[in-house]
Amino acid sequence: MAATSGLQPVKSESLSARVVAALRRAIISGRLAPGQALRELHLARELGVSQATIREALGQLERFGLVVRTPNIGTQVTRLSQEEVLERVELRLLLEERALAQAAARMDALAFDTLGTLLGTLTKATRRNEYFEQAQADLAFHRFIWERSGNRTLYSMLDQLSVPLFAFVSIERGTQRRNLADVVESHEGIVEALRSGERGAIRRALRQHFEYGFPISRRD
Repeated sequence: MAATSGLQPVKSESLSARVVAALRRAIISGRLAPGQALRELHLARELGVSQATIREALGQLERFGLVVRTPNIGTQVTRLSQEEVLERVELRLLLEERALAQAAARMDALAFDTLGTLLGTLTKATRRNEYFEQAQADLAFHRFIWERSGNRTLYSMLDQLSVPLFAFVSIERGTQRRNLADVVESHEGIVEALRSGERGAIRRALRQHFEYGFPISRRD
């Protein structure tokens, strides 16, 4: 008997990717509203695919932070209250300032080149107002800096806090059809702050970045 390669059929993967893309568009556009329950059987019938394909797609969307899956309850489109967003933003600001300060000491020319490439990807998505793609490029930009901190616990904490926030932002911007023109400028400020290595510059760059990204009322 010939040994099998273990590869999945291309057709199956393509179908799953198309389902992910269709559900993602529906979430970002607001056709599937924040907090809305996603029933596997209903979605399977509507999209003309199997429940297994829907289940696989929802798993991928969960990794993007676009849906929340609760065992024995079901799956919902991600919804964060203003209070939940505020709590995550405040905690992320504290942790990310520390991560950037640690990363600044470890950044070299190659790391800045990589960061420039990630910023270029972010710029392209921003210019096209591609909300989901912009949010994912934004997350990749920040993840690279967190990783450069060399602090795996800090990276894990920031990732857990931030993935739902990036999903929240992409959904909010998509439903409001918000222009993304100012996004790149705030990221350039972060790069410059990293180059300086000054804690005060890092704090100011992050606060400016967060003011644009999360325009909600804050407690003093």
